[in-house]
Amino acid sequence: MLPRLLILFAVLFGVSVPTQAAAIALIRDGETEALLKDYTYPLLAAAGLNPKQVGLFIVDDPNINAFVTGGQNIFFHTGLILQAETPNTVIGVTAHETGHISAGHIVRGSLARKQSGRAALVATILGFGTMLAGAPQAGIALITGGQQVALRTYLVYNRGQEAGADVVALQLLQATRQSPAGIISVMENFAGQEVLSETSQDPYVRAHPMPRHRVSAYIEGAQKSPYFNAKDDPALQFRHDMVRAKLHGFIDSPTSTFRRYARDKSSPMAQYALAIAYHRSAKLDDAIRLIDSLIEQYPRNPWFHELKGQIYYENGKAQKGIAPYKKAVALRGREPLLLIGLATCQLSLAAQENMDEATQAQLNQEAETILRRALRLDPYNNAAYFQLSKTYGQLGKTAYAQWALAEYYALLGNPAAKRHAKIALQGLEKSSTEYLRASDIIEGE
Repeated sequence: MLPRLLILFAVLFGVSVPTQAAAIALIRDGETEALLKDYTYPLLAAAGLNPKQVGLFIVDDPNINAFVTGGQNIFFHTGLILQAETPNTVIGVTAHETGHISAGHIVRGSLARKQSGRAALVATILGFGTMLAGAPQAGIALITGGQQVALRTYLVYNRGQEAGADVVALQLLQATRQSPAGIISVMENFAGQEVLSETSQDPYVRAHPMPRHRVSAYIEGAQKSPYFNAKDDPALQFRHDMVRAKLHGFIDSPTSTFRRYARDKSSPMAQYALAIAYHRSAKLDDAIRLIDSLIEQYPRNPWFHELKGQIYYENGKAQKGIAPYKKAVALRGREPLLLIGLATCQLSLAAQENMDEATQAQLNQEAETILRRALRLDPYNNAAYFQLSKTYGQLGKTAYAQWALAEYYALLGNPAAKRHAKIALQGLEKSSTEYLRASDIIEGE
């Protein structure tokens, strides 16, 4: 069964910890992240922001919500994605959150005056791609963090800021030729909830107060958009539906998934969700049968190949998982989570006792190359460092293994980082990059 693993946000973010602090569970999944980037990047560019400097994170929470905090970071609840029937709904909410960033509300907000940044945020994320070492049941690549102080950061803006973000959102949607209908549906759904007690309100309302007159003003402005009746691209709608099915498959219980798709088992969305549900129910043959059907229909979809590789790996069949992972990487080579998944599969195979030494060495060396590539794409992915430490351990490169572990713990803010860095220095070449990085860890705060 897929556990709900926690990401714990500490005071190192530079954000005050509220009394009602609660843990936030983050999900990392390449397919979902790619979809959110395609929703968000055009809006960020239209706002004059650098998309690569804005972090996008997925919160495992069934409530409809999205919020901005910790500098330029947007958090999307899975509830928003799952309950949004069209991409435009998520895009509209994203336009509003982008409005807060572009207007500088985060910088001026009382919870965001202190030092914080994306690097510190990403540093707490144990990004395992589609594999989580030591916890193969983690399926969709839920991430765990090592901090012990949890933080829930729902920024409550004043109404002037909300109104300002509304104006910017309409401008951004028009600049990108998209309909404001999606955000209107969200606002209409929650309008009037301010009269409810906080415990009865939806989290989106607590973070985005919406009195009736604000909604009316927004609708009046939105109806003037020449793109009000614009529809989502069918290809984007398909991707949206597939991500929703995937999330249902991994987050809901298998029983709920089987019941949800009982009437329609032939659609691609149903096959995707059911393949995951069968996998989580230890029905390997049924899971592979459905994912193979999807691959036959959509051979160039990297995520279906990824899931097949993941299913084999998590069923102790790493050798069968490597080919699907390689196909996924071939189709989408700049996706670090796919690269980490492939390397994890290779390392598992290389660790088998019956493997000859030459093949073991080849697998470990390939894994090293792949993980280094993943780190160039995602420098703060400490799961890659953890796997890299295993690679060097299996290659007998003890000093490098200790350096990789030092990087891993440093990103978690764990004091064990310095201990591993000191051991690494004893065996690393003084002119090497790894030696310098290990020295920086020791000298750091």
